[in-house]
Amino acid sequence: MAAGRRDEDMKDLSAWQDYPATREMYDTMREDILANAQAAGIPERKEFTLELGIEEMLINIITYAYDAPGPVWIRARREGDFFRLDFADHGRPFNPLTEERCHSKGRTVEDWEEGGLGIHLVRKSFDRIAYAYEDFQGGKANILSLWLKLT
Repeated sequence: MAAGRRDEDMKDLSAWQDYPATREMYDTMREDILANAQAAGIPERKEFTLELGIEEMLINIITYAYDAPGPVWIRARREGDFFRLDFADHGRPFNPLTEERCHSKGRTVEDWEEGGLGIHLVRKSFDRIAYAYEDFQGGKANILSLWLKLT
């Protein structure tokens, strides 16, 4: 937890919450997600996987979605035996699930193109991932959902 933040300062992410998509807000968003994951009962052994997904998705949104900082919406909740994490932004349309740059069969790590390794690791580490580009909060939005089994 960041210095100066108390448990009562954490946002309940069971409903969509918006944040500025900036590097300065990264730690706050990360901590809010982790607090919600812990409340949902995520096992300690799965926290690294969750952190990988948080970092990959948020840093990509912060860095690439907008020319000038815009909003990112986050929703995190228990859904049956899963912890579900949703990210939405009004940035440039980008479906990370179609990215095949780094992990084409028959290619060595040295041959991988720049970019794509993070989403490749997320795809391999999470139980389910879905992407949609649809109406959200008054405009078209990228919506990416990650599911991580709690057991």
